[in-house]
Amino acid sequence: MSFVAQLCSIFYALLIGLFTVIIWKAFRFISRYVYLRRKLSAVPGLPKHWLLGNARKGQIEDSKTFKDIVVKASQDGHKIFCTWTGSIPIINVLHAETFKELIKQTREKSKGYFAGYRAFISWIGDGLLMSEGRKWERNRKLLTPAFHFDILNGYIDIMNDGADLLMDRFAKDTSKGNAIDIFPYVCKMTLDSMLRCSLSYSGSIQTKASESEEQYIEAIKRMSVIIWKRTAEVHLAFDPIFNTLPIGREYNKLVDRVHKFTRNIVQSRIQDLKANGTTQESGGKKRRLDFLDILLTAKDSEGHGLSPQEIQDEVDTFTFEGHDTTASAISWAIYTLGKYPDLQQKVYKDVCDVVGDSHIITKDHLGKFTYMPKYIKEVLRYFSPVPILGRVNHDQPIVLDGIEIPANVSIWTHIYALHHNESTWKNNMVFDPERFDAEHRDDTDVYGFIPFSAGSRNCIGQAFAMNEIKINIAKVVKRFEVTVDPSEEAIIIPDVVMRAENGLNVGFKPRK
Repeated sequence: MSFVAQLCSIFYALLIGLFTVIIWKAFRFISRYVYLRRKLSAVPGLPKHWLLGNARKGQIEDSKTFKDIVVKASQDGHKIFCTWTGSIPIINVLHAETFKELIKQTREKSKGYFAGYRAFISWIGDGLLMSEGRKWERNRKLLTPAFHFDILNGYIDIMNDGADLLMDRFAKDTSKGNAIDIFPYVCKMTLDSMLRCSLSYSGSIQTKASESEEQYIEAIKRMSVIIWKRTAEVHLAFDPIFNTLPIGREYNKLVDRVHKFTRNIVQSRIQDLKANGTTQESGGKKRRLDFLDILLTAKDSEGHGLSPQEIQDEVDTFTFEGHDTTASAISWAIYTLGKYPDLQQKVYKDVCDVVGDSHIITKDHLGKFTYMPKYIKEVLRYFSPVPILGRVNHDQPIVLDGIEIPANVSIWTHIYALHHNESTWKNNMVFDPERFDAEHRDDTDVYGFIPFSAGSRNCIGQAFAMNEIKINIAKVVKRFEVTVDPSEEAIIIPDVVMRAENGLNVGFKPRK
């Protein structure tokens, strides 16, 4: 047989092999789709297209329409609701009882196609938000000391300084009686605070942000938009397709930009640690222990610390999670002060009763507020800064609301819908901080209020976030009367964090 004939024979064999693999993959794909359609037929859901599922015009077009659909399903009495992105089903949990069932049966994050978290992997890696099993348990244990009250108390002065700078910016930019969209302002403040508290960063993003800092902020904002778009649109879920499209190339460049920013901070600290020790700065000046110190020095029972990649993943995770979600909560809280002047007055009175003439919010003050904590909880309920949580049942089926959900199906808990479920919350669409009075607490299922999730995978940084929210709200009401135009209702958009489609436009009138 000639060389050409042999080459042709090999080519045909490879072609037949490739064709066989494609046919087998297609068979498995179709079989899985048919199986899931049959098994999930008992779950309430929308009519779906055989190819596009519900990700099409007139159904799930964006995060807002998705929110409207699941809220309507909740109002119709459904505890779970099935939506389809292409041929991939998503089980949406809308009720406290069902969420309770879910977290007792699974802890794994949903990272498959159309699963939401998958889009985060190239950005924040396998840190606490994404990791599972023994790795998550080990790293959670190693990082818990970073959020001890003694450590958190050391951040309070930094949070006061950041809040004061924010108030100065509010005063300056509304000095002519105009309103401003506060979300970008608050975002810079919380990022500044997170970097200074957890990484002992020496920059000042609020007053004179460097080019790399501005690029980091803009990158995160744009990446959040792309992540939702990728989750909702069928063709963008697949890496080979996404990475070749302009939107995928843009996203990967943004990831590189974000990683470069945080990597420089980590590398600088490693060099400082080697030269001066954990709590020494160059020049011998003492500094407090922070989150990054603990990342760099923590050891497990076998004497092993975190790898360089694990440290990078945790820094990227906390830098994002620690500022964007808190910025959302603070921004909505300020906006709501202006929307409800009578509630603003109650918050103001509570702050004055505790703080008096002091311009500094201390750790002792934080525990003495009585009305403000109820107000903040109602903000977290009503606006749900983190709109969605994702889980998956990897190894075996689970039962939700009496229906068996096959293994490896993405399960999304819609916190916004759960927080507005009328079977859990009386007058669910009314903003009412009094619902969190101690005398009413027994009427509300603990799993019906999950702004920081619940169970073993609850947010490790919730005490940090609550301190920062309290300090900023106290500073705002002490210095300003907050106003909003009652005819300009904020339209909520549940992207990666809860935002407003038309901005959170707020005015600030200095108190006399």
